[in-house]
Amino acid sequence: MSDTVVEADVIIIGSGVAGAMAAYTLANKGVKVAILEAGPRIDRAAIVKKFTQSHKFDFSSGYPNEDWAPRPDWDPAEKPYFDHIGPAQANVEYLRNVGGTTWHWSGFAIRLHPEDMKIKSTYGVGIDWPFDYAELEPYYSEAEKEMGVSGDDKDPHPPRSKPFPLPPIPRSYSDKIIAPKLEKMGIKFSTPPAARNSRAYDGRSQCMGFGTCSPICPSGAQYAAVVHVNKSEKLGVRVLENTRVDRIITDASGKISEVHAKRPDGTDVTARGRIFLLAANGIESPRLLLMSANETYSKGLANSSGRVGRYFFEHPGLVCRMVMPAPVYPRGPEATMSSDNFRNGDFRRTRAGFTFSIHNFAHHFEATSDLLEKGAEPPSLDSAIRDRVVRMIDMSSHMEQLPSEKNGITLDWTRRDRAGQPVMKHYYSFSDYENAGFEAAKETFRHITKALDAELLSIQGPVTEHHPLGMAMMGKDKKTSVVDPHCRSHDHPNLFIVGTAVFPSCGMSRPTLTIAALAIRTAEEIARQLKKKRINRISTD
Repeated sequence: MSDTVVEADVIIIGSGVAGAMAAYTLANKGVKVAILEAGPRIDRAAIVKKFTQSHKFDFSSGYPNEDWAPRPDWDPAEKPYFDHIGPAQANVEYLRNVGGTTWHWSGFAIRLHPEDMKIKSTYGVGIDWPFDYAELEPYYSEAEKEMGVSGDDKDPHPPRSKPFPLPPIPRSYSDKIIAPKLEKMGIKFSTPPAARNSRAYDGRSQCMGFGTCSPICPSGAQYAAVVHVNKSEKLGVRVLENTRVDRIITDASGKISEVHAKRPDGTDVTARGRIFLLAANGIESPRLLLMSANETYSKGLANSSGRVGRYFFEHPGLVCRMVMPAPVYPRGPEATMSSDNFRNGDFRRTRAGFTFSIHNFAHHFEATSDLLEKGAEPPSLDSAIRDRVVRMIDMSSHMEQLPSEKNGITLDWTRRDRAGQPVMKHYYSFSDYENAGFEAAKETFRHITKALDAELLSIQGPVTEHHPLGMAMMGKDKKTSVVDPHCRSHDHPNLFIVGTAVFPSCGMSRPTLTIAALAIRTAEEIARQLKKKRINRISTD
């Protein structure tokens, strides 16, 4: 196998949690796999250093943003990655490097609830998954084991067949002060499961509570997909970094024959396989399908339904900032308790449900800005900042959104980005369902602030949680979905898609654990398909 022609049983596009988990599952079954990743390999220590020296405050600070693999950058000085053409703006952040966006995620590893997957059947809104929770449950357990999820088996959770691999992360000092006060008003808290080591696990250290889970865990205690990239390589998987796929090619029968990629020096790469697995991310995967349009598939690949690039949805939310009457010293992992009080109920027929977390960030910049705006000056400014930082708390809601046909991306072929690919136009909006959810969350935050005898500084938002969903949705009917229940394209029998793009609904659960569970499940189906073809070929011979 040369550097410009790559051959394997399975070609995977993307090395984030979906691609890495699928590659590892397949390699363990003896399948020959190659991963093509648009971005470079990165080093944890180097990123920590760059992040601490950066003037930016987004989660991607310090990470590469290469011309050959550009990504969203929300610095006002940078040219926008998307053209925002809708009434709302989804400031999606993701990385393009080996290991993908799990380098800078929050670490929350939360399962969907059974009713989230059957939201249409349960509440009469949204779109059901083509299978129920029981089908995905064993893959959730496997993903939790692989990622090293810490959780409390005594907390209320969706049905489980196995205990959490690790005990829960201890609550922060501020949580221990706040929780009893809010529990008096009926708000219950639990420890959110997190792919963060409460004790040493799988060669990774125990969490040290740095509080910089986003943009990076300095110790590596928090799971990142590079863990399974490295494990896959030890099993023989070939990972080609800085190899950006620009086009997927079909043959006369409609199967995928090869993909065409390019390296930073202009070298062309062709990758051929029996099965192709698209695992770029919730934006780049549908974009690549649209970019691969040809004479036979003029609307793009896997798009006979016309739904590729459409039905985008997210996890919008609000951020409530307050100042407590006494010091609470916020410090520790991003959040160590959350509330599901407002998650489920018959209200979901008319408005979005939400969960909320209390964060453990020390807000030096925000405290300083707030005090300066109020006229604070030296020499008292320094002591005022110190006092404000130890009392300032953020709460954030995490809200469901329903898929909307009008939300999504289209390509502008008349304009190109830094990589020479067509610019994306992104339409995003909220429905009455989400807007009613925002109002309910605002009212809840006002009640909480009052109960804590705190000063309400602001309720900001809606903001998005960087979870692009739905633009290559799964379903049983090829007229209304892009992939079947095994994430296989309805149009191309040897093309599979994994990641958030295939989600029909999102509930209020962060998507990463579900991505991993689906990737394992899809990889097992790919292995079965390869084995079946091999048996058929042998019997024919």
